[in-house]
Amino acid sequence: MRKNIFIYMLILLVCILPYNNVHASTESQIDRLIENQQKQNEISKKINELDLELKKEESESIEVISISFLEEDMDLVEEKEYSLQENKKELEKELENLITNSVQIQKSIEKEKKEYLDKNNLSFIPGMWPLKSYHEISSTYGQRIHPITKKANFHRGIDIPAPKSTEILASDDGIVDFSGSQNGYGNVVKIKHFDGKTTVYAHNSYNRVNKGDIVKKGQAIAEVGSTGNSTGNHVHFEILLNGETTNPLDGVIK
Repeated sequence: MRKNIFIYMLILLVCILPYNNVHASTESQIDRLIENQQKQNEISKKINELDLELKKEESESIEVISISFLEEDMDLVEEKEYSLQENKKELEKELENLITNSVQIQKSIEKEKKEYLDKNNLSFIPGMWPLKSYHEISSTYGQRIHPITKKANFHRGIDIPAPKSTEILASDDGIVDFSGSQNGYGNVVKIKHFDGKTTVYAHNSYNRVNKGDIVKKGQAIAEVGSTGNSTGNHVHFEILLNGETTNPLDGVIK
């Protein structure tokens, strides 16, 4: 009996370890990706500040030319402009390297995910439920009578009711593909995940993330609301594979 239990536990461990290894590796790379993005934002801000300073210097140099005939004055102006331009070039080169590194990290994460999917014959990796304490579904995936138009239509996701401003969580690690307002959806966030799936979170009262942001699984990305075509506070949640919707209940661990 003990021998059978030991064998079962060994088999279970062998099955779990590959995913845990992939998850740990991905987690580390996601952190690197977020750090990279933060550095990109900092450098972009510095480049913008230098641009403003250069415009100011150009304006001041024109003023110096118009009121001064001293060669020393012109030399000082030109020297400062040259220094600013050199700083800008260095920052632009650093930004270029960071962008290249970011692309490489993304490709590495996607490769690990694909290898895991292929090995386990999966279409995608199930994510987490998008709300922490609310699990009731008010409208399921598939054919239904639309609550506003009262006509039959296909519901592309599921509706999960929750109080206004409840945090909406990213179902998985990914990159924000869209954050804004769309007809019907109201305020919506769309996240492209590294295993190929896309998740959609709609009718939000407020979106906390912007397009291009790198988000981690479980991160608060928006707040529950009733914007767009909605009859009450809830999150409309979708999962897409290759542009086609699939039942979200098949793609999350509730």
